[in-house]
Amino acid sequence: MPIAPLLLTVACQLATNDDPAALYGERWTPEAQVYKLVGPGVVSVEVYATVNNYFWGTRQEVPVSQGTGVVIDPSGLVITNAHVVTVSDRGADARTAWCEVTFSEDFGGRKYRAEIVNVDQEWDLALLRIEGKGPFRAIPLGSSDDLIKGEKVIAIGTPFGNSHSITSGILSGYHRDVTIQTPEGPKTFQGLLQTNAGINPGNSGGPLLNVYGELIGINNATNPNADNIGFAIPVNQVREILDHRLLETDHTSHFWAGLKVEDGPEGGVRVSSLHPRGPAAKAGLRIGDRVLEVDDRTVRSRSEFASALFAHGDDKIVRVRAEQGGKRNDLTLELVAPELRDSFGLLGFQAVRDTIVVRTRRNWTQPLNVLRVTQVFAGTGAERLKLLPGDMIVAVRVQPGREGGDGWTPVQSFAALVSLVRSPDFVLDSENLWILRGEESFHGRLTFDDPEITARP
Repeated sequence: MPIAPLLLTVACQLATNDDPAALYGERWTPEAQVYKLVGPGVVSVEVYATVNNYFWGTRQEVPVSQGTGVVIDPSGLVITNAHVVTVSDRGADARTAWCEVTFSEDFGGRKYRAEIVNVDQEWDLALLRIEGKGPFRAIPLGSSDDLIKGEKVIAIGTPFGNSHSITSGILSGYHRDVTIQTPEGPKTFQGLLQTNAGINPGNSGGPLLNVYGELIGINNATNPNADNIGFAIPVNQVREILDHRLLETDHTSHFWAGLKVEDGPEGGVRVSSLHPRGPAAKAGLRIGDRVLEVDDRTVRSRSEFASALFAHGDDKIVRVRAEQGGKRNDLTLELVAPELRDSFGLLGFQAVRDTIVVRTRRNWTQPLNVLRVTQVFAGTGAERLKLLPGDMIVAVRVQPGREGGDGWTPVQSFAALVSLVRSPDFVLDSENLWILRGEESFHGRLTFDDPEITARP
């Protein structure tokens, strides 16, 4: 039996299997190489919500949106577009929204439920967390600083429901200002990348990649009136939104923890900011502490810390191991309702919308929308101001714009009040609250201990 030729054939076959270029020759294109490399880190995203059928009097869970997502951390964090996960269908209950992510059949085709943990509407980005055991293949983040007009780019997505489709083209331009239609209406995005790769409905949230398989952008828009014009959010902007918004566990809509962390120089994460009355401070954490473990799970980065906290559903008790002054201590952190971040943490009071009747200078009567204080929390700026339940908040004061005026701005909802107070134009060093108490109208200065406010210059 000719053993030598048989061994030679087997050896050649093994070498070919290990080297796709040798196996496929010219068919082994840059697109094929990139898909093989990063395809396991791309998911199709399907959003479901409960819809009321008023005719039949029933409720049904139905798909309401579809797009693509990119795994950015082995723990299962996925980034996509905010408009993909925003429920805008009439009759759909946004509070019931959840996502299903599906990996390509080329890499197992696994399906997982995913939770929407943070959304940034301003830059049309959202962060999901896969509810499954990892690790998952993450796509490396590249840089958008050194991009070259004309370089090859590759997009992977779910155009019109066609899962994990690949398209390629060139980088046509950058620094494009584009107005697109979002569920909230038209919105202008600045500094987008432009490509002639096929970007269609369903590609939203998917990766724009270079030939090394590095993420250079998140696809988010196309020009419906032209061919071969698509746009993507540059990866450097994506990274900034991740760092300052989406990975901030103190900005999630699921809980309030009362702390911010940063990657520590010696591993783990370091507590960089702490609300003095927040849950983390109550648990015994201090600025400078190094968080080593969350629920017996080692945390080596901000993304791992965020993923560990986001993993908590109804169970809000978190076990934290921290290094404090050279000693390792086990602490219990109780996550509280996210609404307390604004009422208890920021303003020091809770209020609801109300309408009162006031008299004008001509002695006419007209309705006026106000906020009625329902609760004042102890130890807060609202208590120091001697605010009382039943007081009416008429307006807050911001720095006057070009149009002049005194800066007093009416508030018609609690969310609007929070937004104005957190804006950089809000007046901090003088009277900033207009209050009605019975027949008395007066101004007062509300003070704060929220670190985001006190850190302002």
